[in-house]
This record gives sequence, C-alpha cells and structure tokens, in this order.
Amino acid sequence: MLFTLGLLLLCVLWGLLCMRVYTLISRENTLQRRLIAIGSGLGAGLIYVVGSILISLVNAPSTVDLPPPVEKVEAVKISPKAK
Repeated sequence: MLFTLGLLLLCVLWGLLCMRVYTLISRENTLQRRLIAIGSGLGAGLIYVVGSILISLVNAPSTVDLPPPVEKVEAVKISPKAK
C-alpha cells in the first residue's frame, strides 16, 4: 500500500513538473504545448506501469529452491597425511 501511494505521488510530481514547463512555453507555440501535455500523460502512465511491475517483483515470493536444512552435524576426524 505504501509503495502504491509513493508511486502515485511520483506520477503527480511528474505531472506537476511537466505543467511547469507547459506554463513557461509561450501561448503562440501550440504544437510545443500539445507535445508537452501528451508527454506528461504518457510519462506518468509509463512511470505507473513500470513502477507497478517493479513493486510486484519486489513483493513476489522467492522461487529459489533451497537445500533442506541440516538436522544433525556429525564429528569429522581428519587423519594425518600419509607419507
């Protein structure tokens, strides 16, 4: 839940950053303003999709097959080196 909230906050911050650039562009440059607006939406969507994938990877259980734990440890004798 916390990761999802952080992800949404990151998308909102991206949108605010793009809106700042949008307001700096002159009203006469409509094509640039439209491209910034489209990039803002696509960028926020991409951040959300990639973030959701990363969150699901982090939260996924590990599938590594671990060897069973050793239940009993036996004493090992080391014999001297034969000459």
